[in-house]
Amino acid sequence: MSDKPKWQVARLDDIERRGRDIPVREHLGIQAFGINAFTPGEDGTLIGEHDESGSGQEELYVVLDGSATFELDGDTVDAPAGTFVFVGPGSRRKASGDGTVLVVGAAPGEAYQGVDWGEAWPFHSESMKAYGEQRYGDALAAVRGALERMPDHAGLNYNYACFATLAGDTGDDTFAHLRRSVELLPRFREDARRDDDLAAVRDDPRFEEALR
Repeated sequence: MSDKPKWQVARLDDIERRGRDIPVREHLGIQAFGINAFTPGEDGTLIGEHDESGSGQEELYVVLDGSATFELDGDTVDAPAGTFVFVGPGSRRKASGDGTVLVVGAAPGEAYQGVDWGEAWPFHSESMKAYGEQRYGDALAAVRGALERMPDHAGLNYNYACFATLAGDTGDDTFAHLRRSVELLPRFREDARRDDDLAAVRDDPRFEEALR
């Protein structure tokens, strides 16, 4: 018998905030798809500019309250509360506003494998801030510190490989962490083959060796 409840109910205010992130999936223990909510940053950012070419993930954005403005491949879309915005993997997107946006995502035809950040969240948050500002050495340092505490965290091992590559560190440790990430979470095998962060090492024979 599984101890997992057959159903749960939660309100946004029940979920512990991680900065402006609301980790819906982890709070409810959802494993079939990604789902999280976001509130605006000080500059009004709701969704940072990105695409999902690396992951192949489709994303549905739902404006729960307030309003948002999306920029999708250069087009601007006003999105008041109750708006659904669907974006395919290759499209560039970002959003700003004063509302709360729920994001649901998964890659077509692939079993979803989520990364639970839990205790690693403070380090992950610090590293992603540096990554967004293209301070790749600082991002790597934050992940390295986290791995000293949580050496078997799949997401940290994968991000180590990404940030090290971007920082120009292509030593054996970079590939060792990539290999460990795949051992812990097989989804990273295909993510790595599509991830632009790892483009500089994709032709290195150690890359495919790490993914075996």
